[in-house]
This record gives sequence, structure tokens and C-alpha cells, in this order.
Amino acid sequence: MEMGLQGKRALITAASRGLGRAAALALAREGASVAVAGRNLEAMQSFVEELRRAGAAKAVAVGIDLSKRATLQSGVHAAVEALGGIDVFVANTGGPESAPFLGVKREGWEEALNESLLPMVDLCHEILPHMQRDKFGRIIFVTTVGVKIVQPNMVLSDSIRLAVVGMAKSLSIEFAHEGITVNCLCPGPFATDRMEYLVTSSMERDQLSRSDAEKLWLGEVPAGKFGDPDDFGAMVAFLSSQRGGFITGTAIALDGGKSRAY
Repeated sequence: MEMGLQGKRALITAASRGLGRAAALALAREGASVAVAGRNLEAMQSFVEELRRAGAAKAVAVGIDLSKRATLQSGVHAAVEALGGIDVFVANTGGPESAPFLGVKREGWEEALNESLLPMVDLCHEILPHMQRDKFGRIIFVTTVGVKIVQPNMVLSDSIRLAVVGMAKSLSIEFAHEGITVNCLCPGPFATDRMEYLVTSSMERDQLSRSDAEKLWLGEVPAGKFGDPDDFGAMVAFLSSQRGGFITGTAIALDGGKSRAY
């Protein structure tokens, strides 16, 4: 299927690994120009070269540390200067800590808000005017299947990501008439470093073997396996494309059937 992404300009945050990396590669393979954002620009240069080899019209790394507000505006400006604008924003963040409610202090809640919600607010304030100017935009928030089905010991993620979904829904209504779509992707267990952290946390907290910890995370997944990040990237590419232009205001589960949601 021709996606029509050649010449489109994308910014992906938290793009150095996991689902952010998969999203960047998928867009590069479709010929988009890609700005990947992370904290360590030097460490991301090899990934920039990989994106160029994959087919990106242009690929650059920009410095954005989601926990440091001062880097958000400068990172967006660097992406706009390098690419000429931003048509696609893949709003990815690292996940909050895994713990039960009583195991999370107020500081943990504040940290989660400052790393997973408020940076998305600030980045959208910076990016939306560029999309409004061009009468085209695709914003994709990476959330979690936890916005559809509560996950144990994930109170921070389940709560903060729901706030992201609420913001996305509001934005989708406000900006649809300007050719800007806003959607959420709600991944279940994918084979990423984040999943490794969650499995290891379950092993340590509950004194489980690796096999039992993996079964804990896959027990409610009818597909019975961890997802392939490339499949996640393919959905990002579709929602970013011309073909995905009539889809907005949705929270799409990519979870192997875990949420059992309609």
C-alpha cells in the first residue's frame, strides 16, 4: 500500500530504543524525513545512520530530555530547522516505575507527571502551530493497554496514561477541521527493554522465576506471545499516512487481545 509519506517530516521522542525506535524505522522505510529525540545525541548518531540506510529522506538527532522542560522547545526548534517543519509527532515517553499504590510516594507521582504527561502538553504547544500552518498533522501518543484494562502494580502508568488519552481526545476534536488527527496507540506486552524491566521487576518483587514472570505478563494475552516492535511501527506508519486521515480520537489496542475491549 502506498502510504504517501515521502516528504513528510516526523519527530519521535524517546526514540533511541523500544517502540520509539520501531516507529522511527517504520517511517524511515516509507521515505519520511525523521528527527529522533533523545538525551544523548552522540549515542544516537549510529541510529541516525541506520535510518538513512532504511530509506529516510533525511534523518537527524535532536536533544530532548523529557524530564527537563528547557530542552523541549529547543529540541522542537532544532527539528523544524533541520526538516523544515513537523507533519508527524510520535509522542513516546519512558514508562513510570512499576509498583503497587502504597509503594508509590507523592514524589513518584510528581515524577511520572513531569516525565509522561506534562512534556506532552508542552511539546504539543510547540508543534501544533507548525501543523496548523500546513493544514496537515498527525499526532500519535504512545500510551499502554493499561488505559483499557488495569494492570497490577502499574498504578502510575494506568493513571497518567489515561490523562494522556483524555488530552488526545480533546485535541482530536479541536483540530480535526484543520487536517490534524490525534490518536493513541495502547501497546500490550512487546519485546522491548521496557518489557524486560517489567519482567525483572516481577521476578524481584514476587520472587518468581523468569518463566513464571513472563507467564504473569502473558497469561491474559490470547495470542500467547510478546509483540514484535516492527508491527507497532507499521501501525504508526499507517496512522501517519494519507490513508489514515479519517481516523482520529481513537485509542487503538495493540495487545494480542489482552484488553478484550470493543
